[in-house]
Amino acid sequence: MHTSILNKGIALLGEPVLPLVSMVEFFLLTGDFKAASEIIDQLPEPIETGSVTYVHPREALAPYGENLTRWSAYLAGQELPCRVTDVDGNTLDHHAAAGLLIRQEILTAELERINSELCAPCLCTLCCVGPEERMQQEFFEIPLQGTEIELFAVERIDSAASRACTAMDEPCLETAGMPFYQRHDPAIIHWKNGWSMVLPKKIGCPQLEPGTGRCLVYPDRPRVCRRPQIFPYILEPVAGNDGTLTAYRQRSTILAVMDCPYVQVLQEEIAAYAAACELDILFTHNKG
Repeated sequence: MHTSILNKGIALLGEPVLPLVSMVEFFLLTGDFKAASEIIDQLPEPIETGSVTYVHPREALAPYGENLTRWSAYLAGQELPCRVTDVDGNTLDHHAAAGLLIRQEILTAELERINSELCAPCLCTLCCVGPEERMQQEFFEIPLQGTEIELFAVERIDSAASRACTAMDEPCLETAGMPFYQRHDPAIIHWKNGWSMVLPKKIGCPQLEPGTGRCLVYPDRPRVCRRPQIFPYILEPVAGNDGTLTAYRQRSTILAVMDCPYVQVLQEEIAAYAAACELDILFTHNKG
């Protein structure tokens, strides 16, 4: 793969927004400002940090105005949506927790944009087709929001048995007298922890165009499909026994999946992006 086809995504990796967010946080906590918007309006242009020059910092922060407004409200005393802990499970103070929550939101949105710019030119279907025969996995699972299941005209399985387990439970859910992953076509299943589409071995997503592998619903694709293969992991959701969210645990990491072709060729750029965000980087394999 020639990296020239990835130039738009590479440019975005070179200007991460979190250093600017840290600057806004500093002035929120130390200055006489009531809202993040007041700080952004007064930012000079350009701004130089240790590794990045932001020619238009106000423009760079503009897509995250809602997140920063919510942050101002948290710092003014608004209750947080969930408990946030450090890596050992100790509850963090209100200000530290608020900062991590907002950073996770902003990084998620930024990486969605970056991944989209990197993924589309690759014409890769790695995330859209079930495991190859050589792989250890029996199936791939694509989590779906309730409104997203309408994108796929496949069989839906929603039963007391499916709602009592998850895709990874043992013994596994059976359909038509066999394990659900031995099907010969994809299915959307309602598990204990929500909906997902299951792709058995070598079975492709029903929205892949035959012959080209082009996604037929790319502009409207599910949320999870917008976020391969560089993941924000500032906070890790912690679920209770019933699958409901109980807290977020601090991880301060970016995960990059090495199975992905653009991650393989952009390891230096991704590592530099993580360093500029003051986050650890973990390159890992997801399929094998």
